[in-house]
Amino acid sequence: MSTLPLPVLQPKSQGGAGSDIWSRIATLLRSRAKARSTYAVADQVVYSFGNMVVAALMSRHCAPQQFGIYILTQRTMDVLIQLSNVFLWAPFTFNLPGTPTTRRAGYQGSTLGLQLVLCVLFSLLLGAATCLPVVSSRAEFYGTFAPLVWAGSGILFREFTRRMYFAHLRLAEAFWTDLATVTLQIAGVYLLYRAHHLDVSHTLYVLCAGSVAVSLWWIFKEWPGWQFRLEDAHGDMRNNLRLGRWFLGSNMIFMVTSQCNPWVLSGVMGSSAVGAYSVCESVVNIPRVALTSMQNIMAPMVARAHNDGGRAGVRSVVRRLDRALLLGSIVFAVAIWGVGPLVARLIFRTVPGDVRTVLVLLALNLIAYAATLAQSYGLTALGRADTTLYANGLGLLAQAAACVLLVRSFHIPGAAAAMLIGSLLTLCAREYFFRREVQAA
Repeated sequence: MSTLPLPVLQPKSQGGAGSDIWSRIATLLRSRAKARSTYAVADQVVYSFGNMVVAALMSRHCAPQQFGIYILTQRTMDVLIQLSNVFLWAPFTFNLPGTPTTRRAGYQGSTLGLQLVLCVLFSLLLGAATCLPVVSSRAEFYGTFAPLVWAGSGILFREFTRRMYFAHLRLAEAFWTDLATVTLQIAGVYLLYRAHHLDVSHTLYVLCAGSVAVSLWWIFKEWPGWQFRLEDAHGDMRNNLRLGRWFLGSNMIFMVTSQCNPWVLSGVMGSSAVGAYSVCESVVNIPRVALTSMQNIMAPMVARAHNDGGRAGVRSVVRRLDRALLLGSIVFAVAIWGVGPLVARLIFRTVPGDVRTVLVLLALNLIAYAATLAQSYGLTALGRADTTLYANGLGLLAQAAACVLLVRSFHIPGAAAAMLIGSLLTLCAREYFFRREVQAA
């Protein structure tokens, strides 16, 4: 005689539905915390926070002239970073997905070897710059650029290690190494302040020391997986230059665009105006970390989309990035308009009298810059990196002409307005070129 199975009694949940909801929330938060986009934003937050803290210490505890000179040294480093980007990092990121697996270790080794060569060349370039009459005749510049010769290579090589992590989408490792670098650098600069040795030259050496320490750890960890063959380096360099020739033009134009305002302000109003403008620019750069974090992963994302889905894949990922960047930049611009002046006073203490006007113009420029940023990466993946050069060139011409005219009449707000004019023209040109390419047969 068969018997019916007895029902199995389940223990009653202690927390009920509420505990289940909190468990799901916790699981979601854990998954988002480990997402690539989260690490990308966190990495850029740490990187930008370190730069802001060092700039704030220089602004608070050094003379305005010293602070302005420090900003100019960072602009000089931007030039070297952009040169390495166009010849190495950006081509590497776009070429890597299509490189056969058996060649990737050699390609990475060639890129590392070329980076070491560029570090030596840039040191020689900076050394030659110290002999120029405009530098050697002014003691404050000579005392700054001489240590920059030695510090530049260490800082530049650390930037190379960051970009290699981004190219492989190893964003968690990029975050932790950046956190270590920034911690060492801030601690060193703070010790300089406590020892009453806080100046531009000592700060450059401290920034270099933090960069070199983390770079040595990176070399020890990554070197076994890389291969270098001299006969392959020449071919890999030529392969990089197929894209690099266009990156050189477009990125150098973009770099000159960012350099234009500080140098025009320095020539018309002096180095103190550079520091005042930098205060406003630093506030806008606080939310800009999210935009920059997206840029760090945008190139590998678009390159992989093109490798997997062709023109349709590029169009899909670019439009998705466009929506996120535009909405995010609008939210940030509203926040800058509302609390930007308060944040500037809190961080830097001394702000220009027309700080709100400058911040609003720079916030609008942030929107214009972000609205079609993904298009430039899409055009490169589609083999039309030259069109990005043309779009950036149009924007630079507009900004330079407007800057010369507006700074003399409106001073610092005029420089911010000139940048907005250039960004709007670049936006229109970039959107036109991208639409034309994705609609091509």
